Amino acid sequence: MNQSTRTQLIQSGICFFIAILMLLSSGLRFPYIDNATDDYFSESIIEAGAAYASCRVLNASVSVVQESSLHLEPAGVGISLAVGQVLDPINDMTERLSDILVTAITSIGVQKLIYEIAISVVFQLLACLLLLLSVLLWFNNPKVASLTTTLMKVAVLLVIARTCLPISALANSYINDNFFAEKIHEARAELSIGSAELEKLGNLALPEIDGVLGTIENSTSLLKQKSDEFKAALINTAQNMSQIVEALLKLAYLYIGMFLIQIIILPLLAFWLMVKMTNSLFYTHITMISHGHSGS
Repeated sequence: MNQSTRTQLIQSGICFFIAILMLLSSGLRFPYIDNATDDYFSESIIEAGAAYASCRVLNASVSVVQESSLHLEPAGVGISLAVGQVLDPINDMTERLSDILVTAITSIGVQKLIYEIAISVVFQLLACLLLLLSVLLWFNNPKVASLTTTLMKVAVLLVIARTCLPISALANSYINDNFFAEKIHEARAELSIGSAELEKLGNLALPEIDGVLGTIENSTSLLKQKSDEFKAALINTAQNMSQIVEALLKLAYLYIGMFLIQIIILPLLAFWLMVKMTNSLFYTHITMISHGHSGS
């Protein structure tokens, strides 16, 4: 057996052996990168979901108060105090923040789905390429040799594509841990403190009184008591209004920032890397931006 045949046998055997291992190891994973990526996706979805839940609880409290008035009607003589207009700014901000959070959760979920598909598919494709290479390596035809080189470059490109999203997720995780996480936690704490009075405002009600005579005798004190309670709750809510709106705004721009980084900036960087690697491997001149040419 000459040296050339021995080399072909070794290369073909290596390709065949690796391909069989990949086919038998369905969903092959990178030990550290994939585990960290899984943690990032899980924590991000949980955190965004918790923020969304807090937002919806606040929105529900506001809606309860807006859709009802405080009715004080002892002995048929009553007053009605409405507070809907006071809470309109909070209601508007919670609706907008809810939309932002739904978008963020959806984007993270889509990335997680793409990542899981990549785990299942990429190495299976690589295995098929390697099996084909193990056969093509035995041919000395120049055209077959060119095809073999192209397939090897495609295999390298698949490995790069497989690692791009996990690396992007790790970059997101680093940015989130070192910038966004603490600020989001602070904003949620401020929102929780500021909105505490809304529950009191929504739970104001007349105590039950037995008999019409008892109601008439206590009408004055009941009206004063409920009016004082309502006034105190409304004043506290109004005082906390700026804090609630500020916390909602802070959460909104923080999640918009996360969305821009996760969906636009880092994917563009990953695409730029893919373009550079493709141009380098296949000697092409692909550009990220297509320039149109107008005819004269």
